[in-house]
Amino acid sequence: MGDQNIQQLADAAFKYGPFFFSILFVIFLTRWAYKKYDAAVAHVPTLDQRDKDINRTMFLTTFFFGIVLVVVSIVWWWWFKPGVYFFRVEIRNLQPEDELAADLYYLRREVRAVMSPEEDLLRNEHFVILQTHPFKTGQQFELDYAKNHQRRMQLWISYDPSDEEPIYEISYDQSTQLTTIKRVSQPKPSTIGMIPVWLERVVFAAEPQVTRRAQEHAQTTPDEDARLTNILRDPRSDVASKLDAVDKLTSENPVQLRQQLLEENGEPLALTIFDLTQHSDAELAAKATLLAKRLDIDGCLVDALSSDNATKRERAGRILLRISRSHAEAILRRANVSRNAELRSVSKDVVSGAKTRIVKPTASAQGDRYYVKASWNPSDQTVGACLTQLFNRTLQTSRTLDDERAIMKGKSQRFVYWYSKDWALSVSDDITKCGGKADMVHPY
Repeated sequence: MGDQNIQQLADAAFKYGPFFFSILFVIFLTRWAYKKYDAAVAHVPTLDQRDKDINRTMFLTTFFFGIVLVVVSIVWWWWFKPGVYFFRVEIRNLQPEDELAADLYYLRREVRAVMSPEEDLLRNEHFVILQTHPFKTGQQFELDYAKNHQRRMQLWISYDPSDEEPIYEISYDQSTQLTTIKRVSQPKPSTIGMIPVWLERVVFAAEPQVTRRAQEHAQTTPDEDARLTNILRDPRSDVASKLDAVDKLTSENPVQLRQQLLEENGEPLALTIFDLTQHSDAELAAKATLLAKRLDIDGCLVDALSSDNATKRERAGRILLRISRSHAEAILRRANVSRNAELRSVSKDVVSGAKTRIVKPTASAQGDRYYVKASWNPSDQTVGACLTQLFNRTLQTSRTLDDERAIMKGKSQRFVYWYSKDWALSVSDDITKCGGKADMVHPY
């Protein structure tokens, strides 16, 4: 036997322990001892009885010792067997800005089914955790969560063997202003013996460090204010940057910003903030709502509508057509609507809702998208043809008119988008002119 074979046998003995020696004795040594004993019994001339007894003893010794090793191997396997314990979890409806990382073995990414050729946002993530010892009830696992590679925080999930593969979603709790991970599936009894699972106990994330930094600096310079408001206005800025800007603006003196709410630098800041309250990202929408209350934008609009300055009244009136009817009516009730015909006209437009356009930004990896849902009667060929030409002309695509007709065939609604509020407002008006119905929506 060569050195290499000896090394292989030694490695096998070290790796398999009692199993190796039980096989060695039962299959090899016991058979060898039996052959020696059988040869001694059948030997001609007959051997001395003492020699026969020696061979018999050797055979019985190897046989019974092999049986003992088999028993030891079974006991060792039962009590000390090496094993791999694992459980899986699904986190659903992650938006493009949502990022997860942890000491997990990644399983797969699942892109949600799209509702139109223009929609490609949500995804589900499937994860699996492995360890060589059983999981304990209440054992916690950490997930690193971030938005656009920024605002990193930790989410915690506790283990409890009550569901085979639980489902979770990331959500924002407005009452605590913290991001949480919530379980959305109902517990089901597990039927798989060695597959543990996760149970979410709604453990809050740590507060983002960027919020604490914003609170440390209560004042900003005019240039800094301009930079922050430009971030909010820019549809290509990501959610994390907008959150940082909102946190910073919320922490400063509101008097300084109130003077800029109706100034038209691109668009009034009041309108920008109102639009952000409709954002698909729950945290950004909630913080924009808090900023709007802190700045008392409603009071600012009441003052402008009651002002003798026609320009201020006109700007405030346009903003009322970009918020909900109930919100606009509440503001109008605080202003003196009967004061002039201009306000009475605005009030009629608010009540009818025909000119109201509520923009709803939707986060994506490239910035905020503005989705418009077009609805029409598929049996009205004139409307369908008009919308087909409109989409082929206005959408950023290389599709031909025939391709567009194929997409529109048999449909009664379609979602379209672009990274511009003006585009969304314009295409909404064009859809209405074609005879369809236009709604600004989130596509999920």
